[in-house]
Amino acid sequence: MSDASRADRDASHGRVSDLLNEFLARDHGPRIALGDVMALLGDRAFGALLLILSIPNILPVPGLSTATGLPMILIGAQMAAGRSGPWLPRRMAAVTLDRDAFLAVMRRAEPWAGRVERHLRERLPQLVGATAERLLGVAVMILAGILALPIVFGNQPPAFAIALIALGLIERDGAFVLAGLIAGLLAIAIIAAVLLGLGQAGTVLWQHLFG
Repeated sequence: MSDASRADRDASHGRVSDLLNEFLARDHGPRIALGDVMALLGDRAFGALLLILSIPNILPVPGLSTATGLPMILIGAQMAAGRSGPWLPRRMAAVTLDRDAFLAVMRRAEPWAGRVERHLRERLPQLVGATAERLLGVAVMILAGILALPIVFGNQPPAFAIALIALGLIERDGAFVLAGLIAGLLAIAIIAAVLLGLGQAGTVLWQHLFG
């Protein structure tokens, strides 16, 4: 798919606040399946699904990091492979999220989205084109893999980076994509420092107990 056709498709679906408002306005069952989220988003590009899945990890909602992180790994892989739109296998699409918790976090995110989108505009097109999207898929895979790890407070930094990348893809704003990549590097550094600290603490404890 050409860069122009991608842009036309994304533009035809409005802005980020429109996306969240439309999602909130839909009727949802007691639990929301990931497959239902994809169905509600229709033929929107990867950015929309990445944004919806990353938001609960930024605010955050406990227990959703793995449920949302694993699908984002797959989405990143599909971006890297050059697919035109996201797809989830049946078992992953059947994973459900608590409706009240999920919608509550989306309502909290909606005013934030309205403020952020004032700064979004089409720029740095080389960072949102088809070739760039493949490379961004690799970045999303790495960040989503970190997000899915059971690390206390470790899901927010990579989720924030993915959200920035998603916003950039939705609005064709390469500056936000670049900010997301920088945030991603910082997230990796933060998580690495945390893991290193835990490893050192574990070594000291082991030596104290058994040394």
